[in-house]
Amino acid sequence: MTGTRHPQGKAMEIRKLQEALEVLVFVGQAHRENIFFELARQGDTAEGLAKRLGFRIRPVWVLLEALVEMKYLVKKKDIYLVPESVRVRLVDSSSAGYEGDFWQFLLYLIDPWKTLPHVLKKGKPDKKSYRNLSLEHFIRGMDSPWKKKLAPEIVDICLKHVPGARAAADIGGAPGTMAREFASRGLKTIVFDLPQCLAVTKKELSKIKNIRVVEGDATESLPRGPYDIAFLGNLCHGQSPENNAKIISMCYGRLAKGGIIVIFDNFRGESPVAARLALHMITQSEQGDIYTGEQYIEWLDKAGFRDIAGEKLTEPAWSLLIARK
Repeated sequence: MTGTRHPQGKAMEIRKLQEALEVLVFVGQAHRENIFFELARQGDTAEGLAKRLGFRIRPVWVLLEALVEMKYLVKKKDIYLVPESVRVRLVDSSSAGYEGDFWQFLLYLIDPWKTLPHVLKKGKPDKKSYRNLSLEHFIRGMDSPWKKKLAPEIVDICLKHVPGARAAADIGGAPGTMAREFASRGLKTIVFDLPQCLAVTKKELSKIKNIRVVEGDATESLPRGPYDIAFLGNLCHGQSPENNAKIISMCYGRLAKGGIIVIFDNFRGESPVAARLALHMITQSEQGDIYTGEQYIEWLDKAGFRDIAGEKLTEPAWSLLIARK
C-alpha cells in the first residue's frame, strides 16, 4: 500500500492506514446499528444498551470500549455517552455538519472498490457489487458539509459572471445543496434529476421558496428555459464523452442570451485526487471518467459557447469552468 497518499503527498504509514480503516468500518457499522442515536437519546451501560437494542452484552461492551478508545464515545463510570462533536457528525441529521449518510455511502463503496480485478479483466464494473447501494445514503451523502461550505463561494463566482441572473437550473441536483443556495439569493431555481434520485429529496425541496423540481434524464432532455445559469455539479464525470457533449449542447439551447454554463467537477491533471476518482468511476460506471479541462473546452466550443474561463476554489480538489452563450 505504499502508493496510498495523504493529500499533502506523503505516503501513509501502514498503522495509520489500519487505523483509518478501523474507524471507517467499526464506527460506520456502529452508526448503522443505531448505537450513537440510542446513546445520544439516553446514555447507558453496555448491559442496558444491549437490552434496548436486542444485542448480546459481551460484543456490545467490546464495541463501546473501542469507540471510547477511538474518541467517538466518552465513558463516565459505567455510562457511555455521545460527545457533542460526534452528535453533530453522526446523530443530528439537521446539522450542517452531519456526515452519517456519507459514512454509510463510504461503507458501500468498499464493495465496488474490491472488484478492481474484475474490472481489469472484463473492462467494466461488476454490477453485483451494487447490491448494497442505498440511493438515500448516496443522495443525502452528496449534500455533505464540505459542499455546503463551498456553495456560497460557488454562487458568488456564478453571479460575478452573470450579475443580473434571475433563474438557474441545477442539473443532476437532487442533493439540493446548490439549489438551496441559488434560491436563497432570489434566483428561480429548477432542480433536475432522475426520478429515482429525486424520490429522496423531492418533497422537502419542493417546499423551499424559489425551487421547482423537475424529473428527467439529462442525457435525453433538459427542462425548458430560458435560464441564466445552467449548473452541472459533479455530473459530467459520471457520463461518457458523447453524453457530456450532448448535455452541454442542450444547455446552450436552454440558456438565455448572455447566460452561462457552470461545470463544477474534478479536472484530470489539475485536481490532486483526479486519478483516484477515475478509479471510483471504472468500478461503478460503465461510461464515466475524469476528464481534462481541454476536453471540456472542446465540448463547450463545439456547442457554441464563448468566453470560457476557469475558476479556482478554496477546496483544491474541485474547480469551476464557466462559459457564456
